Amino acid sequence: MKHVSKMKKTVLAAAVATSAAVLAAPSVAVAEVSGNVGISNIYLWRGQDLSAGNAQVFGGLDYAHSSGLYAGVWGSSENDSDGDGDASTGGMEYDLYVGYGGAVGDFTYDLSFVDYNYPNATDADFQEVVASLGLAGFSAAAFIGVGDYGHGSDAVDNKDNYYNLGYSYDQFGINVGYFDFDADSSDYTHVDLTYALTDELGFTVSKVVDSDDDNMDDANDTLFVVTYALSF
Repeated sequence: MKHVSKMKKTVLAAAVATSAAVLAAPSVAVAEVSGNVGISNIYLWRGQDLSAGNAQVFGGLDYAHSSGLYAGVWGSSENDSDGDGDASTGGMEYDLYVGYGGAVGDFTYDLSFVDYNYPNATDADFQEVVASLGLAGFSAAAFIGVGDYGHGSDAVDNKDNYYNLGYSYDQFGINVGYFDFDADSSDYTHVDLTYALTDELGFTVSKVVDSDDDNMDDANDTLFVVTYALSF
C-alpha cells in the first residue's frame, strides 16, 4: 500500500497464526478454519481504485477460536501507481492479522493488529491497530497507523489514521470514511453505498466527496464496483 493512497477493506480475511494455534490447542473442537476467494472489477480501498481500472483477484484464510481470538492472512492482486504512473507496489499484496472480538447482546467489539505487505515494494509495507464497535446496524471503526512505512534506514513514521462510520439495513449499507494523513493537505472523505444481491454478489458505488489535495481531482470520479466472493 502506498503511503499516500491506500485504504483497505474494513473486513479482512484470515489464516492460522502460530500464536493463535498455541492458544487454541487445548480446545481444538471449538476452533474453526475458513477461507474465501473472490474477484472484483476494480480494487476499491477506502474510496480509491488501487488497480488502475483493472480487475482484482483476492482470497484468504481465517482461524477463529471460541474465546474470541482470531488470526489470518489475506492476499490480493494489485496495480497501484505513484504520481508518475509507475507501479509502486509490484502487483501483489498480502496482509497478516491477529485480533480479539466478541459480542454482548447486540453490541459487538473488535480489536486487531494488521500488517500490510508488498513483497516487490517493501518500502510501502505498514501496520495498523484497528478498533471497531457495532450496535443495531451501526458501526464505527478506527484504523490507527503504528510503526513505519518501509524498513531500515529509509523507513518513515506511520502517523496516518483512517476512520469509518457505517449503517446497514437488510441488503443495503452506507459507509463514510475519513483518511487523516500526517500531511494535512492529503486528507479526504469518501462515501460508499452498498447493495448485497446475494451472499456472494455485491455492488458498491463510491465517491470521494471532499479532499484537501488538489491532485486528487482526477480521482474524484464516481467508482462502480461489482464483487463476487465465495466462502468455504
